[in-house]
Amino acid sequence: MREFRETISQQDAQAEKSSAWVRVKTVFCGAARFVFLLACLLGTAWLMYQSYPNKSQHFLAWFALAPFIWGVAKIKGFWSSFFYGWLTALLFNAGILYWIYYTCLHGGGLSQGLSVAAWLGLSGLLAVQFGIVGGACYFLKRTGGFFPVLVACGVVALEWLHQTVAFYFLGFPWIMLGYTQWNAPEILQIASFTGVYGVSFAVAFAGASIGWAFAEPGVKKGVLHMLAAALVFACVYGYGHKVLPAKPLGEMRQPLLSLNTALIQPNIDQYKKWSPQYEAEITDTLEQLGKKLEGKNLMLAVWPESAVPGALTEEKYTRLFEDIAARSGAYQFIGSNVEHETNQYVGAYLLPPNAAAWQNYRKIKLVPFGEYIPLENLVRSAFKNVEVLGELGAFTPGPREQKPLDVAGVSVGETICYESIFPQLWLSQNRQGAKFFVNITNDAWFFKTAAPYQHLAVNVLRAVETGRPVLRAANTGFSAYIDPFGRIEKQSGLFTQEILTASVPLAVGDSQNFYTQFGDWFAWLCAALFFTLLISTMVFAYE
Repeated sequence: MREFRETISQQDAQAEKSSAWVRVKTVFCGAARFVFLLACLLGTAWLMYQSYPNKSQHFLAWFALAPFIWGVAKIKGFWSSFFYGWLTALLFNAGILYWIYYTCLHGGGLSQGLSVAAWLGLSGLLAVQFGIVGGACYFLKRTGGFFPVLVACGVVALEWLHQTVAFYFLGFPWIMLGYTQWNAPEILQIASFTGVYGVSFAVAFAGASIGWAFAEPGVKKGVLHMLAAALVFACVYGYGHKVLPAKPLGEMRQPLLSLNTALIQPNIDQYKKWSPQYEAEITDTLEQLGKKLEGKNLMLAVWPESAVPGALTEEKYTRLFEDIAARSGAYQFIGSNVEHETNQYVGAYLLPPNAAAWQNYRKIKLVPFGEYIPLENLVRSAFKNVEVLGELGAFTPGPREQKPLDVAGVSVGETICYESIFPQLWLSQNRQGAKFFVNITNDAWFFKTAAPYQHLAVNVLRAVETGRPVLRAANTGFSAYIDPFGRIEKQSGLFTQEILTASVPLAVGDSQNFYTQFGDWFAWLCAALFFTLLISTMVFAYE
């Protein structure tokens, strides 16, 4: 009996010791797993942040999704995967969109608290898009070797859905993965077939393949995924290298008809622009810049958004710019509010040099909470004590199908500021015969942050998608001439006063590239494949 008790006692001691070791092991494994997932999350957030302008380390974007995919592959459960994706995106969105805080605080007059809330709130809201991709990974990783393709399709599908909802209702499709390649012209050339979505797909596929190579068991499979990522990069780069002219168009002898243009960057302080005490100073600046256009044999001069501290239809500004047009012999494209009947539009006027009839463009996509208030009654009732809401512009959006403007028989597509992120507008005018595009903006609201770089990058993609040159005039920068291949041939400094001149080659006939003919076919294909396979795997998972 005594020996029996001793045996039992020894077994209990061993069991207690074993249980303690299990607990230690469990805690250690849990801590190691937490550190691993956190490292993967932070790795993707850092790589994404470094990839976007103004950091613009475009090659890092090809690896950006790899840590996240490696991490999410180890997570069990849809909501855990969704939250992991959401938190990852919250971090890189906050890094990329930090300028929202400065714009709201210094440009919009909001308090620090509301500025932080706007910055982090928007970052969190946009992170839902990547969160859905993360949640989908829980189901799609069951597809094995097809997983990287489906992740890339998911990234494109969600980008396209966001873009579409934003165009017809409300959204902010500012952060597309394809925009990271804005300064890699060889990579961008596939956009002439697929739009920005093809660039996003290639970058997402490469990152997902590298991440999946570490997550999926088997060295052979891992090597194959690595080779697939390398092959996609090589194909995209190789095609771009083949079709890209060796020299910028401005350095080549062009047999085509060209148009001499000037981009005017007045660099007027945002705080002076609408202050009556600085009106004379601003007018003098515009007049002096106008005199510098004389004798340059120009056909078109482009002034930025809100170029005058009022409406161009005011007699003093009308006289000023009609005189500049007559002396320079050039059409003047000038950002100014456009009034029509009882409506007020954000817009621009095109003044001919011979005192003929003016043409105008009315901005179609207005900036939410800047130029109009979405769901206005609801917002005003919820924030009735926020004084700045009373100062927000109550502008009317322009009609959707506006024709290109006419400069001496040449059709010119036009967009203003925020409209640069909507390829739908560019496609519409391209199909109506636009030979090149003008984009005017203020951008003084952004101050010296990453936002002016990001805003410029979007225009680069639009040039490649449409196969048309883009003339961009900004109040404080960046103004630029972008060739049809997305190369910036001329660019101003930030917060400098400059005049850039460029000879813009015009397309012959009514030539259209694949993307302008067929639009978002690639995004449609990705969305169909992604949602079909996602629904199928979800059904099988719950059977």
